Amino acid sequence: MNIEIRDARDADADALSPLMEQLMHQPTTPAQIRSRLRRLAASGVDRVFIAQVEGRVVGFAGVTYAWLFHADLPTARLMSIVVDEGCRGQGIGRRLVEASIDQARAWGCDRLELTSRLERAAAHSFYESVGFSHVSKKFQMPV
Repeated sequence: MNIEIRDARDADADALSPLMEQLMHQPTTPAQIRSRLRRLAASGVDRVFIAQVEGRVVGFAGVTYAWLFHADLPTARLMSIVVDEGCRGQGIGRRLVEASIDQARAWGCDRLELTSRLERAAAHSFYESVGFSHVSKKFQMPV
Protein backbone atom coordinates (compact mmCIF):
# COMPACT_ATOMS: atom_id res chain seq x y z
CA MET A 1 0.00 0.00 0.00
CA ASN A 2 1.32 3.42 -0.96
CA ILE A 3 0.71 5.95 1.84
CA GLU A 4 1.30 9.55 0.81
CA ILE A 5 1.88 12.14 3.56
CA ARG A 6 1.44 15.80 2.64
CA ASP A 7 0.35 19.13 4.11
CA ALA A 8 -3.38 19.75 4.49
CA ARG A 9 -5.09 22.25 2.19
CA ASP A 10 -8.45 24.02 2.27
CA ALA A 11 -9.64 21.62 -0.44
CA ASP A 12 -9.28 18.75 2.08
CA ALA A 13 -11.97 20.14 4.38
CA ASP A 14 -14.76 17.87 3.12
CA ALA A 15 -12.60 14.76 3.64
CA LEU A 16 -11.32 15.94 7.03
CA SER A 17 -14.77 16.65 8.45
CA PRO A 18 -15.78 12.99 9.04
CA LEU A 19 -12.30 12.18 10.37
CA MET A 20 -12.58 14.99 12.92
CA GLU A 21 -15.96 13.59 13.94
CA GLN A 22 -14.35 10.16 14.50
CA LEU A 23 -11.74 11.83 16.70
CA MET A 24 -13.96 14.22 18.66
CA HIS A 25 -17.31 12.35 18.55
CA GLN A 26 -19.14 15.50 17.52
CA PRO A 27 -19.93 17.02 14.13
CA THR A 28 -17.38 19.37 12.57
CA THR A 29 -18.32 21.15 9.37
CA PRO A 30 -16.00 21.65 6.40
CA ALA A 31 -16.28 25.42 7.05
CA GLN A 32 -14.97 24.88 10.60
CA ILE A 33 -12.13 22.75 9.22
CA ARG A 34 -11.16 25.45 6.68
CA SER A 35 -11.21 28.10 9.40
CA ARG A 36 -8.99 25.98 11.66
CA LEU A 37 -6.55 25.21 8.84
CA ARG A 38 -6.22 28.92 8.05
CA ARG A 39 -5.75 29.84 11.70
CA LEU A 40 -3.07 27.19 12.16
CA ALA A 41 -1.30 28.19 8.93
CA ALA A 42 -1.27 31.83 10.07
CA SER A 43 0.39 30.88 13.35
CA GLY A 44 3.58 29.85 11.57
CA VAL A 45 4.25 27.16 14.20
CA ASP A 46 1.70 24.52 13.26
CA ARG A 47 1.48 21.83 10.57
CA VAL A 48 -1.36 19.53 9.64
CA PHE A 49 -0.33 16.42 7.76
CA ILE A 50 -2.72 14.40 5.61
CA ALA A 51 -2.39 10.68 4.93
CA GLN A 52 -3.69 9.62 1.52
CA VAL A 53 -4.07 6.14 0.08
CA GLU A 54 -4.90 5.93 -3.63
CA GLY A 55 -5.95 9.59 -3.61
CA ARG A 56 -8.32 9.18 -0.65
CA VAL A 57 -7.71 11.12 2.59
CA VAL A 58 -7.62 8.47 5.34
CA GLY A 59 -6.01 10.30 8.25
CA PHE A 60 -4.43 13.44 9.60
CA ALA A 61 -2.07 14.64 12.29
CA GLY A 62 -1.63 18.16 13.62
CA VAL A 63 1.66 19.13 15.22
CA THR A 64 2.63 22.38 16.91
CA TYR A 65 5.81 23.96 18.23
CA ALA A 66 6.12 25.53 21.66
CA TRP A 67 8.71 26.97 23.97
CA LEU A 68 8.05 25.90 27.55
CA PHE A 69 9.46 28.00 30.37
CA HIS A 70 10.92 24.97 32.15
CA ALA A 71 12.68 23.53 29.07
CA ASP A 72 15.92 24.51 27.33
CA LEU A 73 14.78 23.30 23.91
CA PRO A 74 11.41 23.66 22.19
CA THR A 75 8.76 20.96 22.42
CA ALA A 76 6.62 19.60 19.60
CA ARG A 77 3.10 18.56 20.49
CA LEU A 78 1.00 16.17 18.48
CA MET A 79 -2.26 18.14 18.78
CA SER A 80 -4.45 15.55 17.13
CA ILE A 81 -4.11 12.37 15.14
CA VAL A 82 -6.74 10.11 13.62
CA VAL A 83 -6.93 7.38 11.01
CA ASP A 84 -10.25 6.42 9.45
CA GLU A 85 -11.82 3.56 11.40
CA GLY A 86 -11.87 1.34 8.31
CA CYS A 87 -8.16 1.89 7.61
CA ARG A 88 -6.57 1.34 11.02
CA GLY A 89 -3.83 -1.24 11.51
CA GLN A 90 -2.25 -0.62 8.10
CA GLY A 91 0.69 1.60 9.11
CA ILE A 92 -1.03 4.91 8.33
CA GLY A 93 -0.90 6.22 11.90
CA ARG A 94 2.75 5.20 12.16
CA ARG A 95 3.55 7.20 9.02
CA LEU A 96 1.74 10.26 10.44
CA VAL A 97 3.76 9.95 13.67
CA GLU A 98 6.98 9.63 11.64
CA ALA A 99 6.10 12.84 9.73
CA SER A 100 5.48 14.56 13.07
CA ILE A 101 8.83 13.34 14.43
CA ASP A 102 10.61 14.60 11.32
CA GLN A 103 8.94 18.01 11.77
CA ALA A 104 9.88 18.12 15.46
CA ARG A 105 13.51 17.44 14.55
CA ALA A 106 13.44 20.11 11.83
CA TRP A 107 12.17 22.60 14.42
CA GLY A 108 15.02 21.64 16.79
CA CYS A 109 12.69 20.15 19.39
CA ASP A 110 13.94 17.64 21.91
CA ARG A 111 10.61 15.82 22.30
CA LEU A 112 7.27 15.07 20.74
CA GLU A 113 4.43 14.82 23.22
CA LEU A 114 0.69 14.28 23.13
CA THR A 115 -2.30 14.02 25.41
CA SER A 116 -5.13 11.53 25.10
CA ARG A 117 -8.50 11.07 26.74
CA LEU A 118 -8.52 8.38 29.42
CA GLU A 119 -11.10 6.18 27.69
CA ARG A 120 -9.04 5.79 24.48
CA ALA A 121 -7.33 2.51 25.43
CA ALA A 122 -6.75 1.39 21.82
CA ALA A 123 -5.11 4.73 21.01
CA HIS A 124 -2.89 4.41 24.09
CA SER A 125 -1.70 0.99 22.90
CA PHE A 126 -0.92 2.48 19.49
CA TYR A 127 1.02 5.39 21.02
CA GLU A 128 3.15 3.01 23.06
CA SER A 129 3.73 0.79 19.99
CA VAL A 130 5.24 3.73 18.07
CA GLY A 131 7.54 4.77 20.93
CA PHE A 132 5.61 7.12 23.22
CA SER A 133 5.92 6.60 26.99
CA HIS A 134 3.23 7.35 29.55
CA VAL A 135 5.04 9.97 31.66
CA SER A 136 2.44 12.31 33.14
CA LYS A 137 -1.20 13.10 33.77
CA LYS A 138 -3.03 16.03 32.26
CA PHE A 139 -5.26 18.29 34.33
CA GLN A 140 -7.58 20.92 32.93
CA MET A 141 -10.48 23.15 33.87
CA PRO A 142 -12.89 25.31 31.94
CA VAL A 143 -12.22 29.05 32.07
